[in-house]
Amino acid sequence: MKIAKVEGIPLSAKIEKPFRISTTLFNEVRALVVKVTTDDGLVGFGESLVRVSPKATKYLVEEMIAPQIIGEDPIDAAAIWWKMFSVMRTRGHTKGTFLEAISGVDVAIWDIIGKSFNMPIYKVLNGFGRKELPVYGSSVFIGNIKDMEDQAKKFLEKGYSTIKIKLGMGTQKDVEAIKAIRKYVGESVRLMVDCNSIYDAGTAIELGRKLEKYDIYWMEEPVPPYDLEGYQLVRNNQPLRIASGEGEYGVYGFRDLLETNSLSVVQPDLGRVGGYTEGMRVAALIYSKNLKIAPHTGMCSALNIVASMHYAAAVPNLFMFEFMDLEHPLIEMFTTPIPRPENGIIKMPDKPGIGLELDMNKIGKWIQN
Repeated sequence: MKIAKVEGIPLSAKIEKPFRISTTLFNEVRALVVKVTTDDGLVGFGESLVRVSPKATKYLVEEMIAPQIIGEDPIDAAAIWWKMFSVMRTRGHTKGTFLEAISGVDVAIWDIIGKSFNMPIYKVLNGFGRKELPVYGSSVFIGNIKDMEDQAKKFLEKGYSTIKIKLGMGTQKDVEAIKAIRKYVGESVRLMVDCNSIYDAGTAIELGRKLEKYDIYWMEEPVPPYDLEGYQLVRNNQPLRIASGEGEYGVYGFRDLLETNSLSVVQPDLGRVGGYTEGMRVAALIYSKNLKIAPHTGMCSALNIVASMHYAAAVPNLFMFEFMDLEHPLIEMFTTPIPRPENGIIKMPDKPGIGLELDMNKIGKWIQN
């Protein structure tokens, strides 16, 4: 079995009701679907996380990565990963869009591996083999207090007992929102907050101190991912646990982040970290620090969400899986509905590979020409 073709399928779809976080308004969801085909007809799919231009990532996949791996045996996933990474590793491209391109290809290769062994990906990863995942509801997006309370209510009605809330409106408005939501949901619901990297260390410290009395489980991305000293300052000068990692790439990036000793929960994103091959290495690194893992899923298609479920099912020290309970066009892109949680638990697909089949007729209208 050899890799015969590698393609990028750039997708973009308008969001009818946009979502706001501290740094942007999501009125469009974008993704690059990577399709890898073998010479004996097996096809694997993966997703490269995209925020701005799926076509840019498509170019990297087809023009820089594909020529390096055509003819390789997909079973040799680690060797293929190193070959892809080595194209630009000595030229400073060890993070960013290039790693996101590699991620989608790697996930597609593992989809092929699962299908070739007639097993789900989470089983062929030889990890923890969880058949069910504890999940938290993500997310209550920024709005006025009534709107944020209504969003929290919907999560409660769906059976979630753990909910994440987007902040970054300024400390006063942030505290007012959390005060209202805590009062609304009661004391039994676990709440986490996510600043999406908007603050400097001093502001994040002030916010953490003011939120302590509302029993917040973690504060996520209080400062930008490059502000490693800021992470140390925030961790050492306020009481809340810190979660982060969605903006980091590969073992080398996570090595530096973890050396700050700032995090309690680490959040690799499968479509950015380097796919399963590098993601499992990162998980081992996190495990070596005795920290919890909560794989990130963000504004992406359902492909990355379902693929990330397999990652969560395999990694050590799993805390919870982030289920992006959103309604946008790229959520329903399979021939069958994606698995959804019931009372805070989601069951793993049991079919080979990712376990669901992409509906090319559905996604056709979102393909960028």
